[in-house]
Amino acid sequence: MRSNTATLSRQDYDLALRGACEKSARSVLSVLRREAPAGTSPEVLMDFTASLTGVIERTTELLLAGKQVRVIEDDEAITTQEAADLLNVSRPHLVKLLDRGEIPPLPRVGRHRRVARASVLKYKRARDAQREAALKELAELSQRHGLGY
Repeated sequence: MRSNTATLSRQDYDLALRGACEKSARSVLSVLRREAPAGTSPEVLMDFTASLTGVIERTTELLLAGKQVRVIEDDEAITTQEAADLLNVSRPHLVKLLDRGEIPPLPRVGRHRRVARASVLKYKRARDAQREAALKELAELSQRHGLGY
């Protein structure tokens, strides 16, 4: 990120920032007008805009903190290896999860399985919540029985 704010006065900086924000807003409005399905209610568009504003705010915070930001489609189809890597499990274990229906598979591409990234992340959140609950229960048991953990 370039930094030429040192040579700008605070007022000039605010004006430049406002101009950049207005340009971004015009771009978003253009996309909304072009891509929103016909008949989309104003309420839905307002909810979408509020959600988008939250994303932009969080992205700004992360970038200012020096972190990298990446946008990933939630419904993107990924390979079983990519899904296994997301879950930090082996690919054969992931295939077992697919066969048991714990993660819904997408239609095969030729002989290759595909999985929706959103489904994998949903499974991961549920698994992590179960782990957290189990750890909490173990901690309570160890405290109750004076095990000192």
